[in-house]
Amino acid sequence: METGHIPYIFADSSPFNVLNKGKVNPKDHKIVPLHRHSLSRQTFPMLQSRVILPSAPLRHIIHHFWVMKGDAFRQEMYVMPRGCSKWMFHRTEPFMVNGMEDITKTASVCGQYHTATRISSEHPCNLIFVFFHPYAIKMVMGGIPGDQFYEENIDMDSLGIPEFKDLKHKVLDAPDNIHAIALIEDFVMRQVSQHSDTVYLPRLQYVCHAIKQQPLLSSADLAEMACLSERQFRRVFSEFVGISPKRLLKVERFLEATRSIQCLKDHDFTNIVYGMGYTDHSHFNKDFKEFAGMSPTEYLNHVKRLRETNVLEGYKTYHL
Repeated sequence: METGHIPYIFADSSPFNVLNKGKVNPKDHKIVPLHRHSLSRQTFPMLQSRVILPSAPLRHIIHHFWVMKGDAFRQEMYVMPRGCSKWMFHRTEPFMVNGMEDITKTASVCGQYHTATRISSEHPCNLIFVFFHPYAIKMVMGGIPGDQFYEENIDMDSLGIPEFKDLKHKVLDAPDNIHAIALIEDFVMRQVSQHSDTVYLPRLQYVCHAIKQQPLLSSADLAEMACLSERQFRRVFSEFVGISPKRLLKVERFLEATRSIQCLKDHDFTNIVYGMGYTDHSHFNKDFKEFAGMSPTEYLNHVKRLRETNVLEGYKTYHL
């Protein structure tokens, strides 16, 4: 049986610091092509994956859509923490998560999580991921705090909210993925118009962008940027983002480390260890394995194998 190990690929997107409002137009969707934006579309035997950027009015809320579609064969990928929450719509059968299958979770809300997750399937797949910016989950969930979804994968029917149940069935019954994405965007636009926050949202947008650019900042630095006391900032941040500021800083530092590892030609991680503020190699290895489920050396070997076997031409991973 054919086996494909699928890395996590993201399209790059600049953060939006101002709430944009307007009508969603499906023509505004941007499919990121392979030859123009590094690797955002890949083809495996009987499997296709592509990134679709949301229409312009929603790019401050939805980071991107990731669509996977393929025939039945052994598919497996390791999904690492990315510092964001997401929705998943399985338009065929759900994947197995860490070796367990739940056929009821055909559309679910996935909160923040702290370690790598193994996803696999031997069935045909047609899957839409909706990746949100870190600060957006409370708005799109109708005001439910993001930290209530931490380490959770909750079926939309189980939320007890009729609008989400209706969205689930409309998306799963849509004639194709483009129509499904348009339905998702219309729903998100309504959620944002009803639940947007003009007090904290601009501050959290600014802070999340700062974390991405400077993951060595402290929680005190971020609280000062947000013009809030540290105690209030931690509460508001966890409510909107789903994890603590300290946790998101650790995730972003890990993601920066993965980007640096991809540029290495040997197994010398010294510059990464001290450049990213780790105490020593042991500290670096421990943190990296916690998030990735593999050591830095194993991760580098994984990247090299992908390049050498040409499984992914022009391999490059984009992170949130």
